[in-house]
Amino acid sequence: MAPKYKTVVYLFTTLLFSLFLPGRVANCAERRIAIGNKLPEFSVSDVSGKLFDYKHGNGKALIAVFLSSQQKQSAQAATDIKRILSKLRGQAQRLSVVVAVDDPNNQTFIRSDPNDSEPNESGIVVNVIADTEYKLWGKFGIIATPTVIISDTNDTVLWVKAGHGYDFAPVVQARLNQALGVAQEIDPNEASHVRTVTNATTAARVIRHLQMAKMLQEKGRIESAITQMKKARELDPNSVELALEIGNFLCSIGQGKSALEIIEGVQTRGYIEKSKLLLITGWANQQMGNFEESEKSLLEAIRLNPKSGRAFFELGQVHQAKGEMGKAMFTYYRALTLVFDR
Repeated sequence: MAPKYKTVVYLFTTLLFSLFLPGRVANCAERRIAIGNKLPEFSVSDVSGKLFDYKHGNGKALIAVFLSSQQKQSAQAATDIKRILSKLRGQAQRLSVVVAVDDPNNQTFIRSDPNDSEPNESGIVVNVIADTEYKLWGKFGIIATPTVIISDTNDTVLWVKAGHGYDFAPVVQARLNQALGVAQEIDPNEASHVRTVTNATTAARVIRHLQMAKMLQEKGRIESAITQMKKARELDPNSVELALEIGNFLCSIGQGKSALEIIEGVQTRGYIEKSKLLLITGWANQQMGNFEESEKSLLEAIRLNPKSGRAFFELGQVHQAKGEMGKAMFTYYRALTLVFDR
């Protein structure tokens, strides 16, 4: 291999490794939308073609919700938010709501009419954005769904949260009340503890195991994190979404063989779940040195989801391992353009 190719590929992989490490990505998002900063201005068209223009100084609070249309947690978050908005009577003129979804053909879980923005029971209009190219996601640094961002009436970011846990609804409710200046008995900073003891459903226990696993991973306690993942899986062995999340987690810590065992026999629904399954399959096989099988799976994952930077990155790893430096450089470049939204 020519020295210049070695140098270029090294630079690509060094940059991409830093970008795709979970901690680095999370920090990137936090820098882009940080609590206490001004929420960036933006203009987007909703699914009916109507322009929603967010400018500073309008005296309104804003809640921006980012959802994946085929994700169970996003559907649960949407249900919670609809219920919360219905309770905010008299606040229609003081609150803007933007919901960005990745699939314009599957929005019924957030509104009854997918062809026009409509008010809910409280009169608050929900502006649904079909962000199929993830432009608004990129502007806000969104890397996970569901994600909720709330700003106050002075355009200052009050709260940012990714994921849907047992405390999602009470925290969103408390932070919206805070943003709008609505009197409440609960301290917003204590809202996450409201249902910790009473919620003992299987779904809540699964979420707590996953949260614990991620916390242990961040502390470098990998074996303990894996144990928590296994406990979550035992509670809900038939959940496709959970199997994919655990498989992704195992690949992220280099446990490709275990990831394949978790996703074996998983029956996906829709192209988004299928692309995730193929990504995990290709990623795991790449770690195990099964490059031909890995390449096949990753190419199909990219066909189903051409916006997957991780799939392009892992495919670049396969090409590099096979000594196909031209292909590796091109594939790494595609991963970079997706990361930086070019």
